Amino acid sequence: MGSAKRRPVRRHRSHIRLRARGNSRGLHTRSDSSVLPCLIRRIVPCGERTVCMQPIDASFWRDITTPNRADLEALAINDLVIDDILHGGQRTKIERYADGVFFVFYAFTFDTTDALELIPVPIYVFVTPQYLYTIHHGDVELIRIAHARWRTHVTTRSDSYGDVLHSVLDIIVDSYFPLIDDIGDYVEKVELAVLMGTNTNDLRTVLHLKRTLLELRRYVAPAREALNALLRGDMLTLDQAGIMQMQDVYDHVLRTVDAIDLHRDMLASILDVHLSVQSNKLNNVMKVLTIASVILMVNSLIAGIYGMNFAHMPELAWGYGYYFALGLMVIASSTVFVLFRHMGWLRGDDMR
Repeated sequence: MGSAKRRPVRRHRSHIRLRARGNSRGLHTRSDSSVLPCLIRRIVPCGERTVCMQPIDASFWRDITTPNRADLEALAINDLVIDDILHGGQRTKIERYADGVFFVFYAFTFDTTDALELIPVPIYVFVTPQYLYTIHHGDVELIRIAHARWRTHVTTRSDSYGDVLHSVLDIIVDSYFPLIDDIGDYVEKVELAVLMGTNTNDLRTVLHLKRTLLELRRYVAPAREALNALLRGDMLTLDQAGIMQMQDVYDHVLRTVDAIDLHRDMLASILDVHLSVQSNKLNNVMKVLTIASVILMVNSLIAGIYGMNFAHMPELAWGYGYYFALGLMVIASSTVFVLFRHMGWLRGDDMR
């Protein structure tokens, strides 16, 4: 029997190539689809100044919780990226550096003391030729959900950077929809309250909602440009499956921005309705006061006539002159009242 040929051993490896700075195609990722999980590394605080690594699911995903500068420098992360992470206050963006691509996205939670106040939670992603880092301050539930989803689907998907990046960005963007739904419920309640006139704080609530939506849009809208740059291939080179995944995330961002703009337009309309209702109420009050003034003006005219200091006024010496003057006032006022009612100025709806 002839000796069997020995098959060459293939080492499963995730390949990434960092192209020259002048090449606009950025990073290129490639991996074997048969690779099974082994080491997503999750980096968590261990004491005051150190971090420890816990294996989770893949060979290149590292999740970092509440790092300090020394922790990030030990991971050889770009200094400019470290400054952005530690100082905060960054807009949603994607930037390319010599050693990787940096993403800044935001998740949100509602303030427990104010149901209409959003708290932005920055989530940073840094892709290098060796690792994909997700970095955040404190425990972020969305990252844990992304880990769980990855573990659930890891046997049916590759371990490429595009898949991990899609898992993280998709869970962040999808978290916007429940926020939009909650804000939409508030908008409907305010709209009903304005139409019914049952809430005296309608204007304050409308302005608060407008500010919340403006704040939300300030963080979400720049994600369109960031994802569009990713789809164009300016930052990372994605395969066809990766492009389709990112296109799905991009579409969700567009839907979110459209929903925010729709709610803002509805609030603007509600504000106009509120001001119209208040103006109508003021007009009705002025109408009531004007009608009352005209009715009393007739009585004032009669009282003024009989209050003149003339020596010869027949009614002054008449025993029923006082009662005659009162009766004349009642008749004149009633006449004006009936006249206004006939003209439609005293309808019940207008007097409310």
